Amino acid sequence: MSSSPGSGRRIPTFAEWLALSDAERRNEASRWNAYAGEGHEIVAEVTEDFRVKYGTIPGVDVTGLGIYHGGDWVIGVTHPFVFDRRLLPTSHLGIGVRTLIGGELPPEFQDGQRRYPYVWAPPHYEQFVDRCAGEIRRQLGRPNMSRDEMLSALIGMPFEQFRELCRQSVREGRMAAFE
Repeated sequence: MSSSPGSGRRIPTFAEWLALSDAERRNEASRWNAYAGEGHEIVAEVTEDFRVKYGTIPGVDVTGLGIYHGGDWVIGVTHPFVFDRRLLPTSHLGIGVRTLIGGELPPEFQDGQRRYPYVWAPPHYEQFVDRCAGEIRRQLGRPNMSRDEMLSALIGMPFEQFRELCRQSVREGRMAAFE
């Protein structure tokens, strides 16, 4: 392990990082001060490994490493709105993956046009899929996708699981009602 500048904290080498379990990696990374650059070398190598494994997926642009809200290192990725998010992991080698949508959002998600205050409210996805099913199937290259498959692809998880996460957020007061 090498020491991080200014902290005295020992940072593993990339080879040592690879030998850790995902839980150990997440635990180690959670202790780093990303704002001070701790772990930068590892995150750069993890990002490059991610780029090799996932950067060739059509529509994926690995924008690089960054610091997310609260100071966690992340791998930044941009993809179009119509994209099967299930193709990308939520973390890679212990580092979170954060995605941004490139381009303009469909009307169902735009300020002044959407139905609910929460931009990503489940009914917005349902309205979009119901309006654009043929185009979604064409863009994803899957002409026989069911409605549920399209919803799950756009969300990156089973749609009913997403709906329940949103309902839980409403119950906890973290989000406005959407139903």
